[in-house]
Order: sequence, then C-alpha cells, then structure tokens
Amino acid sequence: MRRSKAARRLIEGAGALLAGGLLIGSAWAAPGGGVTAKVELGAAGVEAPRDAAQWRLIGDRHLSAGAALDARSAWHEALALAPDDVELLDRVARVEAQVGDWQQAVDAQRALVEALSARAAETPAAVRVDLMSGARETLAHNHRRHLAVLSSVAVLAGDFTTAEEAAHALVKDVPDDVTGHLALGYLHLHARELDASIDAYETALALDPDNTVALNNLGAARYMQQDLDGAAAGYEAVLDSPRRTPYSESVALANLGELHQLEARYDAAEYLYREAVEALPGGAWSYMGLAALLDVTGRYDEAVDAMIDGWERDGRHLTRLNMHYFEPEWGWQRDALIAEIEGDVDGAVELWRKVARGDVPALRRPAKHHLASLEALID
Repeated sequence: MRRSKAARRLIEGAGALLAGGLLIGSAWAAPGGGVTAKVELGAAGVEAPRDAAQWRLIGDRHLSAGAALDARSAWHEALALAPDDVELLDRVARVEAQVGDWQQAVDAQRALVEALSARAAETPAAVRVDLMSGARETLAHNHRRHLAVLSSVAVLAGDFTTAEEAAHALVKDVPDDVTGHLALGYLHLHARELDASIDAYETALALDPDNTVALNNLGAARYMQQDLDGAAAGYEAVLDSPRRTPYSESVALANLGELHQLEARYDAAEYLYREAVEALPGGAWSYMGLAALLDVTGRYDEAVDAMIDGWERDGRHLTRLNMHYFEPEWGWQRDALIAEIEGDVDGAVELWRKVARGDVPALRRPAKHHLASLEALID
C-alpha cells in the first residue's frame, strides 16, 4: 500500500455514513502488524487525524460504503494510537473476519479476549452495550462470546492449540452452557478426531436438543465416518427442528443432497441442492454441491456456471474451509473447477489428473472431459 496516497484516500473517501452491523460476531488482528499504514501526509497537503476517535470514524464510514480493506487500514491507524481500546479491537476483529485473514483474526481476537477478561474479572455482572449492534449483555457473557469466536477462528487458521484452550476455558467456566461443547465439537471435527467430535456434539444436544449447529455437525462427523444413515438422521433433524433458520435449513438440504449424490440418486440430489439455493440464495455451499452434481452428470458448462455462483459467494473461503469429504476426490473436483474459473490452467490440470487417478468412478468421466479441454489450451 503506498503510504501517503493510500492514507489520503482513506481520509478523503470516507464519505458521510456511519457503520452498521458487521459480518460475524467479532474479530481479529493485533494492533500493529503488516496491515497498518504509517501515513506521511504533510507533503501532500492533507493532515492525518491525530486521535483514535477520528480514525475510528473514518473506518466506520468506509465500512458502510463497502470498503472493508480501507476500514481495516483506518482502524489499525486508530489502534496504533489506542492499542487497548476494546471497541477498536472489536472492530478490527470483525473486519479481519470479513476479509478472511484468519491468522490476523486470531491475533486480534486473542487481544480482545484478554482485554475483556480483565474487565469481566473486575465487574462480571456489569452490563455492556455493543456500540455496533445496540445489544446489551453482561461483561462476563461478552467475554465468553468472544472466547467462543476465538476458538472458531483459531480452527479456521489451523491453530488447534489456541482453539482447544479457548474451548476448554468455556467448558470450565460454565459446564452446563452449550457454547463450550459446540466449540470442542467444531475443533475435533476439523482435526478429524471424529469420536471426540461426536461426544462433544452429543453432550451439547443433551443440554439443548434442538440446537441446529450440533445436529448438523453431528451429521457431518458421522458422514466422515462413512455412516451415511447416521449423517442423514442429523441433517433431517435440523429440518425438523423448531429452531431451524434459512441458513441451517439450506446447509442441511445441501448436505442431504450430497448423500443422495454419493449413492447416485442424482434427480433427488439435484432437487435438494436447488431447494438449498431457494432457502438461502446467498449461500455458497449449495451452488458448489450443485456444480459437483452437474459435472458428474455430464452438464459441464452448467457445472462451471454453478461453481462460479458458489465461488462468487465464498470470497473469504469460509465455505471451502467448512466442507468435509471422506473421499478426497470430491474436494479435488471442486478445487479443479475453481482453478478453471480463476484461470489457473496448470493447477486445474494437476487436480483433474489426481481425480482421474482416484478411487471414485463417477468422477473419471468429467475428469477426462476437463483434461481434454485444458490440455488442448496448453498445446
């Protein structure tokens, strides 16, 4: 980032809007670090803000205008001036999540949790009002919420040690609260410690039988154990839950679609994928599942179009990070289609060759088709 021009653009382009709600529940990226722009504005005739509040306002305005990277840079400038400001740490954490920088997210979220821990220890019953959402909660609850986010974000960054520490802290703090058990289940699922993941989700469901996250992820753990009936039971339980949402319904429908696809019930699978799209049109997972199905059934151009729809909705790679396969060839197929979309011909060829040599017969014909097209481009 060019220093003076970038900072001048941050100030001049901030507009007149204030930030509304942010993406996930919190955020990441410790003060300082590589994304902070040290501004030198004197020669350009633009005076840089001298206090954190001004930089925070600039970041808020950029975020409202959809410029997340500019908001992140402005908020890092603010943190350089006020490194212990909880509201700033929260903003940085949220925006690091939004742009998908998971390691920065872990660092910032950890700093936020440490700051909140100190506050909660002093006055745990005190009520805090979130300036971004207006929500009211006790400091103790606020600390636990951000601790849960730290565990999840650390999983996405591949930092399982931090994730486990945060999850166990949640369970130790309030054993009868479902949050810590959900965090442990998610950690063990990504680490492919499937028995431990199932135990954690079953504990969560004993505390909260209609919890759709536990129901869906319990199905996912059983799917990865190749227990397709057990997986289907979990996904169907989501659809029967009185607490299902468009999000949880879409995920469960897409997961059921994948089960039908694995058993070559392609018409049923396509129906479920399209129902998943209808339940939540913004979800990347249903388009990616539909793309895999269309590819297997020989509708190659439609498959690429569907994968483009999924790829466009997965800018942070969050869907890809949360997709699990017990047959890795399906993941290679997805990534090969994405490589084609991104113009990475060599990468796509390498992946399709892996698919062609793999152990899933249904994927060999599409692999052969894509390789013929791509190798013609190379020749």
